Amino acid sequence: MPLEYVDDLTPAKWIAERLHPFAQDAGAIIPPGFDAYARIFHPATRRVGNEALPVTWREIADANLRVHHPGMQFGALVTRVGTPAGLNDRDPQPGLFDAWPQTGSLPLDLARTLVSVLGDHTRTPERCWFAAWEGWGDFRDGSAALHTIGASPDDTPTALPPGMHREKPTDRPTFTLPHRGYYLARGPLASALDTVYGATWAYLSASIWWPDDRAWCVATEVDFDWTYVGGTTECIAAILSSPDLEALPARITDGVSYASDPFNPTPPL
Repeated sequence: MPLEYVDDLTPAKWIAERLHPFAQDAGAIIPPGFDAYARIFHPATRRVGNEALPVTWREIADANLRVHHPGMQFGALVTRVGTPAGLNDRDPQPGLFDAWPQTGSLPLDLARTLVSVLGDHTRTPERCWFAAWEGWGDFRDGSAALHTIGASPDDTPTALPPGMHREKPTDRPTFTLPHRGYYLARGPLASALDTVYGATWAYLSASIWWPDDRAWCVATEVDFDWTYVGGTTECIAAILSSPDLEALPARITDGVSYASDPFNPTPPL
């Protein structure tokens, strides 16, 4: 069953009531109130032939003689003190990684793993809610500037055949969190693997998703290259022990800024 966008935004009200002020800490992204939290790190990628292979933050930290820890920032792992080039340019490190981690969307492989774990930790897997950020690009009538994740703003308009795109639900209302607006959709847990809108071959995850019983919550901020999950102690333990997820324990008070990595010093912006 695909995502079904709705007009009634009441199921999302609890999130706004809990969040910390914008950009203050992790609690501004994932709602406080859960027993435990995990931070899932989106992998960088290395091109081998036609494949883009994942490269973990652990591998990158070790290769750069940096500290792998729950509060690390990717830019701090790859930017040397006194050498700011790369932080803003998103330079690769040939032989280690070719592309920085994906921002704003949980990578599909990680989403598949997460869905398989989270299904065991809710009583309502057939009724879940999905918040899609209103700011992603659109594909009206199969034609739009190709402005999805990883694309260049200078790309020319690209026609897409029927069935290759999902239109933005602009006829639906949005709910507001600090500095962000979201459409709300419902569906079973498996709908987390549906692209929220845009090109169907370029998976775009929901920004926030949770089951109707609120047993857990997943949140991916549009500007960040990691995802938070809040849930029961057992749920978070299952995520942390998954061999297919690079995840570490998180706290609701963890910093989220470029300068919040206390162990890997970086030059000022």
